[in-house]
Formats: sequence, structure tokens, C-alpha cells
Amino acid sequence: MHLPKFDVATGWHLRNSDACLSALLIIQCLMTFVLVPLVAVQVVGPWFIDAGLLLFAVICATVYAERIGVLLGLLCSLLAIVTGPAVWANLRVHDAANAVTLHETILFGAFCFNALITGLVTRHTFGAGRVTRHRILGAVLVYLNVAVLFSTVFDILDTSLGGAIRYAGGAMLGTGPGVRRAEPTYFSLTTLTTCGYGDLVPVHPFVRSLATLEALFGQLFPATFVARLVALHLTHAEDAGSSKPAGARTDSHAALNTDASRLVRDAPASLNQARD
Repeated sequence: MHLPKFDVATGWHLRNSDACLSALLIIQCLMTFVLVPLVAVQVVGPWFIDAGLLLFAVICATVYAERIGVLLGLLCSLLAIVTGPAVWANLRVHDAANAVTLHETILFGAFCFNALITGLVTRHTFGAGRVTRHRILGAVLVYLNVAVLFSTVFDILDTSLGGAIRYAGGAMLGTGPGVRRAEPTYFSLTTLTTCGYGDLVPVHPFVRSLATLEALFGQLFPATFVARLVALHLTHAEDAGSSKPAGARTDSHAALNTDASRLVRDAPASLNQARD
């Protein structure tokens, strides 16, 4: 049984959905590369990340979510992420077993939240329509969101299995809330980009398999998304050219080939800049 579609602001949605991909990428980069390390060293509080997640949810709910079920999923998972750490901090003092269970619940909420966000962004980025620079940046956003998803799974497995990821010297990951977010994120990003510094290593067989899968995705995704965007660009241009007079189609095909070549050339460079 399908839930009814629910569009919060149809007119605004249609005009700004592409541009919001760039805004979401900026927010994701700030959270991943700036706020997560600052929270780990206790320079800023974790509520900065909560604010970023809330902004993420608001944009996706008002622009990309079309079903009530998706909106409810975003709200419930965001609530678990935002309110969970405070409760977790209190339970760690009184009952370690309950603290671990609550931490896993928070991580599950974070995974559901990021999975919904990634699905919404992916559907719009690779959906039918004109390929713009915002959609190319949206593909970079999908790439980073996948890294966040894997980092959450790594955190869940390390918490459940007890030391599934360790430092090269044998030490386990930190236990503070900020550190617990920063270390799996770092491990996920270095795995996705195949940097492999060697300071954090997976020791559990299942985590090793998952890390291999992430590294494989990191290598295949750039080529796949470039091919998809080029195909969308060609399809959109051909549909637009079919409505033109026959004499004008020759020039449109020449421009089409030029635009497609430029897209193939520039898209990998955009992804490399996002990685740097």
C-alpha cells in the first residue's frame, strides 16, 4: 500500500531543486571536514552538527520529499540523532550496558537519516532533466553521503563487535561522543578514496569485507556518474532539438557534441576538487 504523495511547496520546489543540491553539498562539507574534527577536539559543541542535520532535513523535506512516509522517517531519525547524545551521556555514568544499546540506537537513527537523504538526492541528481552544474555537485554530494553511511555502519560494527577497527598499534577507537563520530568518518573517507594511510585498520573479517566494498564503490562511482550525466545531457538535448526545424538541427547536434565533450572533461575535475 503506497502512502499518498505530499509536496510541501510545489512552485518553490520546481524552481530551486537543482540549486539546493549545491547548498546541501556546502553543508555536508562543513559538517564532515570542519565541524566533526572541531567537535572531536571539543572546540565547538555537538549542537553545531545537530543544526547542520536539521538544515539538511528541512531542505530535503521541503524540496525533495514527496511522500508523508519519507517526511516522518526524516523527522524520527533526526529526533534520535539530536536527543540521543544527551541521554547517552547520562546513561554512560549509571549503566554501561544501556549506554551501548542507546548508542547503537542513535547510530541506527543516523543511518536511516543519511540513507533517506542519500536516496532523495540520488533520485533527483540522476533523474530526467537538464544536466546543470548543480547536478554535478549533487553527484559529489552523493559520494560524500555514501562515505557518511559507511562510517555509521563501521561505528555500529565496532560498538557491537568490540574493537572491529583498531589503530595500527592495537589500540581501540575512542569512546567520547565527538571522537566516536570523527574516527569512523576518517576511516570511511580514507577507505572510499583509497588513501589507506594505515593508522586505522579493520581487524574483523566482516569489517574488512565492508571496507573492500566501500573502496570498490569509490573507484567505480566517478566513471558511472559521469556516464549517467552524459547520457542525461544527450537525451535532454536531443529532445529539445527534435522540436526545432530540420535546418537548425545540424547546428544543435554540433553544439551537443561540444557540450558532451566539455561535460566529460570537467566532471572528473569537479570530483577531484571536492576530494581535495
